[in-house]
Amino acid sequence: MKLGVSLATLVDEAVSGLVRARRMTVISILVIAVSLVLVGAFLVAAENLRGVGEAVRGETAVTVFLHPGATEADREALARIARDSRLAARVVRVTPEEARARFSSWWGSLAKAASSLPSNPFPESLEIVLAPDAASSAALPGLLANLAAHPAAEEVQFDVEWVRRLRGAVGVARAAGTGLAVVLVLGAAFTIANVVRLTILLHREEIEILRLVGAPEFLIRGPFVVGGLIQGFLGGLLALGVLGLAFRALLHWGARAPENVVTLLGLRFLTPGAAALLVAGGIVAGLLGGAIAVRRRNVG
Repeated sequence: MKLGVSLATLVDEAVSGLVRARRMTVISILVIAVSLVLVGAFLVAAENLRGVGEAVRGETAVTVFLHPGATEADREALARIARDSRLAARVVRVTPEEARARFSSWWGSLAKAASSLPSNPFPESLEIVLAPDAASSAALPGLLANLAAHPAAEEVQFDVEWVRRLRGAVGVARAAGTGLAVVLVLGAAFTIANVVRLTILLHREEIEILRLVGAPEFLIRGPFVVGGLIQGFLGGLLALGVLGLAFRALLHWGARAPENVVTLLGLRFLTPGAAALLVAGGIVAGLLGGAIAVRRRNVG
C-alpha cells in the first residue's frame, strides 16, 4: 500500500511539474515526436522494401519472349532447358491475347487504347517461375544464357542484379534506420534532460525543504524521472499518430490516382511490434533524459 501511495505521489508530482513548465514540456514532446517520426518513416520504408523482397523471392519469374514463328517444338525445347536447370518451379505459356488481357487489367487507363489497335502488339511468351531462392543461385546466369541462345527466343527478361540489389537495399535501410534511431533517441533524451533541469530549477527551494525534513531521495528525484518518462511516452504516441495519419493520406491519394498506386505497390504500415518499438523508443529517451537531469550535481 505504501509503495502504491509513493508511486501515485511520484506521478502526481511529475504531472504537476510538467503542467507548471507546460511550454517547455510541449516543446520537448514535439522534439521527441519529430525525431521518432523520422525513425518511423525509415521503419515504414524498410517494412515495404522487405515486403517487395518477399514478393520477389516468392514470385520471381523469367520471361522469354518468343519470335512470331515459334513452334510447339520450340516452346517445348525452351521449357526443357528450364526444367533441366532445376531452378524452375513451373513453366507457363502466355499467349498474345492473355498478355493483352493482363496489360488491360494492370493499366486500366490504357486498356481502351490497347484494345483499339488494329493488331495485337503483345508477343507470345513463356513465364518460367523460379523455385524459392533460385534468384540467388550461381547457376541462374547460365540458365538465362541458355534460354537467350535458343533461336526461338527473341528476348529474355530477368535482372538478377536488380533482385540482389533490392535485397541489399532492405539491409541498408534497416541498418540506416537503426543508426538513425540511436542518434535521434539520444538527441531527444538530451532535450528532455534540459527540460527536466529547468523544472528542477523551478523547484529548487522545495527540494531543499524536502531534504531538510528527511524525505527519501527517490521521492525527491523520482518525479523528475517520471516526468521524463511521461514526455517520452507522449512523444512516442504523437509520432505514431502522425505517421498513421500520413500513411492514411498516402493511401487515400494512391487510391484516387489514375493507376491505383497502393494496389500496385502493396503499401503497408508498421507491424504492431514495430509500432510498439517506436513508442518504446520515446519511453527510453524519456527515462534516459530524466536520469541525466537528476544526477547529484543537478539535484543538490
